[in-house]
Amino acid sequence: MAPLGWGGLFLGFFVIFVFLGFYGARWRRGGDLSQLHEWALAGRRLGTFLVWFLVGADLYTAYTFVAVPSTVFASGALYFYAVPYVATVFALAAVTMPALWRWSRLRNYVTAADFVQDRFKSKLLAGFIAATGVVAEFPYIALQIVACRPYLR
Repeated sequence: MAPLGWGGLFLGFFVIFVFLGFYGARWRRGGDLSQLHEWALAGRRLGTFLVWFLVGADLYTAYTFVAVPSTVFASGALYFYAVPYVATVFALAAVTMPALWRWSRLRNYVTAADFVQDRFKSKLLAGFIAATGVVAEFPYIALQIVACRPYLR
């Protein structure tokens, strides 16, 4: 281990990431956060490459390394479905999402419901898509809560 030990290593990384956080706040200034596309999509200024890393980091952090293993440990092999599911969905998204990203940017879509409403001219179908998106988040949230439960005691 380094001469400063784990504390020095932690402190070094802490200083680096604090610097990057303050630098990032000034890197690409945001716009009016009362606008949905500014708040939800960072004003569409991040670019495909950075968004690809952000989505990957989101999928492969808390969900993959905390929620899934602890739920498998607590409940058994039933939750092993999540490992190939995440890998498959991320691969499919890497193939299909760049085209959807460009189309959404061109048409100023913020959500999948915006796309559906414009493409199929149906507010009802767009409402169902939005509701499905919300309901689809419930298992993900539940898995996170179940994973955290042993630590809350």
